[in-house]
Amino acid sequence: MHLRLYLLTGLTSLCLGSWGQTPLTLDDVIRLAQDSAITAFQSRQEYQSRQAAYEAFEALRKPQLSLKLVPNYSRIISDPSRDYVYLRNYDILSTSAQLRLTQKVLPFGGEAYVGTQAIWSEFFREEASGHPRQFVASPILIGYSHTLLGYNPYRWEKRVEDQRIVAARRQHEYNLRRIAEEAAVRYFQLARQQRILQMRLEELQLNDTLLAIAREKASIAIVTLAELHSIEIQQQNAANMLAVAQRDELKARTELASLLRIHPIPEELPLLTIPDTPPAASYTLAEVAELAKNNSPAYQQQLAELTEARHQENKTQKERGVNIGVDLNLGLQQAGNTFGNAYKNQQLYAIGAVQLTIPLMDHGAAKKRHAAAGSWVERQESALHEVERLLAEDATVTLQRLQSSRSLLSTTLKTLALAEETLQETAENYANGLCDINTFTLGQSRWSTAYSNYLSVMEDFWTNHYHLQTLINYEQEY
Repeated sequence: MHLRLYLLTGLTSLCLGSWGQTPLTLDDVIRLAQDSAITAFQSRQEYQSRQAAYEAFEALRKPQLSLKLVPNYSRIISDPSRDYVYLRNYDILSTSAQLRLTQKVLPFGGEAYVGTQAIWSEFFREEASGHPRQFVASPILIGYSHTLLGYNPYRWEKRVEDQRIVAARRQHEYNLRRIAEEAAVRYFQLARQQRILQMRLEELQLNDTLLAIAREKASIAIVTLAELHSIEIQQQNAANMLAVAQRDELKARTELASLLRIHPIPEELPLLTIPDTPPAASYTLAEVAELAKNNSPAYQQQLAELTEARHQENKTQKERGVNIGVDLNLGLQQAGNTFGNAYKNQQLYAIGAVQLTIPLMDHGAAKKRHAAAGSWVERQESALHEVERLLAEDATVTLQRLQSSRSLLSTTLKTLALAEETLQETAENYANGLCDINTFTLGQSRWSTAYSNYLSVMEDFWTNHYHLQTLINYEQEY
């Protein structure tokens, strides 16, 4: 009777249950990973840099006020024998100051400006007794310039910059979700290896117990020598499997500690808890594919590349024919020997310049530039479609694997419960002498297989769960 109770106590220790250690939650691991990962810091800095660049871009589209000072010195050396004034030797020291308010005309692509300007010039002539000076003042000037009529770079730049800042924001969010996914993967790897290690330890303890009992029985000729040898082999196999489990648990513990930047690597970690399985989602394959596309930084970045390619195609198309540029300037201006006189009796002036550039013979350069830009647009369009296809493939396959893992998780749990019940019955029968060691060993092997299958499916389920969450950016349980 004492022998049967001793055997039953060792067998029942194989059942799943709490091992009495304070658990480390998945949320804790994810928070630590996102706080300590170098990639999280780099991603945050990259996004802040892109955000600052975008704000600078937006600021430059607003009115710009600038003061421009240009000091200048020139010396003209000509033939002194000639009596023309403009050919005589003289030095000029001049300084111009211009205060200008500019504004990009976003709907048309040109630039309008308003400002004021003053120029001081000092002439040093060799034959002159004095030092004539001249002031030119323009109290107000208004103008508009456009280098290529029909072409609006500002509209294209706005589209590209908007898409790039969205891509940067999504990249940062994606990086944080990717860190969370990596943390979850390593968390569940360790959770599985911890439980496998615990199972191998208990299997070894049980086989030690069985071997001790078998040797006691062999001493009184209750068991055969072949049965004793069978138990000894089983005990050696259990020791070997324990060594493998210890190696795998150390590897998983090291990888998790490395991600969390925990140094030195702890000798052991508390048993990691496994969260409750979230309810199934109602997403279709088409819906997750669309969500993955909308939340993908790679897709948004490729969309920006396509927009930039179309921008260049539009520009080269406008440059193929007659290029027309305009510069219209209207204002007041006067010259005088003193600064005050330069502001008296102002005269109205208007200057209109139209520049025509006609490519009479460029050996097809403009046409080839447009063809090259058109080909690049086609290339970027195909790249965008490929990114979309890969995202849809990844999202749909992940959802399919998640649904399959959910179904397998339910099945393996039922199988594990049945294997536990069968093992308990087999243990009682073996203790009561109703079955041999081979039947008991088979029951134990089936329970180990069922438990290992459950742990593998559990890890696969959570890996797919967090990968899908990374792809579709859905924070709630699905």
